[in-house]
Amino acid sequence: MIYTHSLVLSSGQLVTFGQFIFVALEGLRHHVEFVPYPRLKPTVVPLSRWILLVAIFFLVSVLNNLALAYRISMPLHIIFRSGGLFANMVLGAIILKKRYPMGQIMGVGLVTLGVVWATLDNAAPSSAENSDDGDFLIGITLLVVAMVLSACMGLLQEVTYKKYGKQWREGLFYTHFFALPFFLLFWNDMAEQVAIYNASPAAPLATVFEQVPVLGTAINNLLPRFIHSTLDTIHVPKLWAFLALNILTQFVCISGVNRMTAIASSLTLNLVLNLRKFTSLLISIFYFENDFGFGAKVGTGLVIVGTAVYTRGGIRSTVPPKVKAKGKSNSD
Repeated sequence: MIYTHSLVLSSGQLVTFGQFIFVALEGLRHHVEFVPYPRLKPTVVPLSRWILLVAIFFLVSVLNNLALAYRISMPLHIIFRSGGLFANMVLGAIILKKRYPMGQIMGVGLVTLGVVWATLDNAAPSSAENSDDGDFLIGITLLVVAMVLSACMGLLQEVTYKKYGKQWREGLFYTHFFALPFFLLFWNDMAEQVAIYNASPAAPLATVFEQVPVLGTAINNLLPRFIHSTLDTIHVPKLWAFLALNILTQFVCISGVNRMTAIASSLTLNLVLNLRKFTSLLISIFYFENDFGFGAKVGTGLVIVGTAVYTRGGIRSTVPPKVKAKGKSNSD
């Protein structure tokens, strides 16, 4: 059991490293200049700010991974990640002196409650493994610290973009580029995982794609027959093919998140990320034909209502007060 769990964690590090190095290499085309010699372009945001964000981000990732080693169940892990909404709101009020409309507060509460309820309803009885109280408390402590640090990181990003402008491409590149040396800490684990990936059975790309939801259907129905035949002739280790697909989809996802970070508040971003987790939960329920019980239905309703309440509260808070003043002057 310990070996299997270690294997899962080391695979996670390899997947994350693949995602980071792809984003960093893709970003070079925007941040390298060749005159008078190849070098990184000057940054708008001080490099020290990006390094600080990278350090916090990497620490949060490590703490979340370590928590799993202390037999924290995945449903409980998701619940604590969802609690970042409240942590972000509380820290925003304390550190940045923000004042949130009642609609947004109620919306955050409803969405968080909905995610928690739906997650608990769909948690398998075996997911909560037996562990001693000491291990459990250590795991919970790691999750709490990670949740608080993640909320602080979101607020720091918001302040950075307000001060230096919407430098989302710069943020996407440097938060991944500067994080690469940290993976040297996991070099042995990743080397073992590379050997396992190399030893995975080879299969035609067409067969690999057919095992991916939606993608397989799209390839069979939309691509010309000669392309499908070409994919049948290309054999690759299955795990490497799945890793490449994961990297590409993660790149699309993280690019959207960084773009949104530059135009939305940290709280709104956290809300959207929570909705993304909840959508993943619903997809897993329907695709793998899990039971969509009463708790999942109630949780879905709470998330929908909470999102609507939060959105309405945000719109009402942005109505300029001069509209009322203008109406009053006209009546006079």
